Amino acid sequence: MNYTVVIRTLGNTGEKYQTLLQSIKAQTLPPKEIIVVLPFGYKVDYQMGSERFIFTDKGMVSQRAVGIQNVQTEYMLVVDDDLEFGPDFVEDLYRWGIQNQLDCVLPMEGILAPNSTKIDLRYPLKIRLRGAFTGQLFQVYRKSPFLDKITATAGHCVYLNSNDLDQCYFVATGNFQCFFIKTEVAKNVHFEDEIWLQQGTLSQYAAYDDPSFFYKSYLQGSRIAYGLKIRYKHLDASAGHQEKSRVQIKSTRYYSIARNRTIFWYKFLYNTASNPFTRFGVSICGLYAFVNYTLYTILINLQPKYWKALSAMFKGYSDAYKVIQKM
Repeated sequence: MNYTVVIRTLGNTGEKYQTLLQSIKAQTLPPKEIIVVLPFGYKVDYQMGSERFIFTDKGMVSQRAVGIQNVQTEYMLVVDDDLEFGPDFVEDLYRWGIQNQLDCVLPMEGILAPNSTKIDLRYPLKIRLRGAFTGQLFQVYRKSPFLDKITATAGHCVYLNSNDLDQCYFVATGNFQCFFIKTEVAKNVHFEDEIWLQQGTLSQYAAYDDPSFFYKSYLQGSRIAYGLKIRYKHLDASAGHQEKSRVQIKSTRYYSIARNRTIFWYKFLYNTASNPFTRFGVSICGLYAFVNYTLYTILINLQPKYWKALSAMFKGYSDAYKVIQKM
């Protein structure tokens, strides 16, 4: 097995980026190549000396797409620049993928306690109620096409009413933070075609880049699953956030989610429905996510100082409609 590590970075995560490189260097299965994708004009302060640097336009989509396009090995490990993991990480990902005949393996965020074989993956009741209301959290223990469409539309979170870490948890979408995938499968997604995710958005915040990549691959027949025992630690550098105030952060997030989720729903769910019955179900999922998320966002932003953020959300819906009209 040979693989390449692909890192998207702005070069400003400092020691956390060094920690990632040291985690890569310590792997029992070392990579054949490390590709670091930077925007034009940016640089990193720390280098191992063996990396290949590629420069492109700044953006979550453009940088990730260019990194994927330049991989020449059989597999790739795609990571953000602020992660930490153990020396058996890639070996475990590869073994889990082979064992379950997977095209893509998603590790879980959060480090297991030493010698632990089980962990409670259930969320507190408060989080579950909020997640169910917004459509972002559902209990999924068996295959359900309807729940796949809701979680793909509203956002995906892992919640199992079980602590069985040996279960192969199949999904239709996942987390772009870290994943191990066959290179041919990743390239077939043609993520460069989804540049709309960062165009026209505030601060180029590319909400819904994760489901756009993974669900598109899922539609192509890819087998995607979590390895619940395979863990990494997210050091959360928050290096890509340019907003200065809470209102700006909310405005960027609400606008981008409203715009990109609506376009995603139309492009990958509604347009790909194979028959009127499926299209009806997809419409119900979209309506559920739209109504519940919008109402929830309004309820938590009733203070006048946040009305600007609410206005950004409705502008996002409006801009999405304009994009869809041209499709």
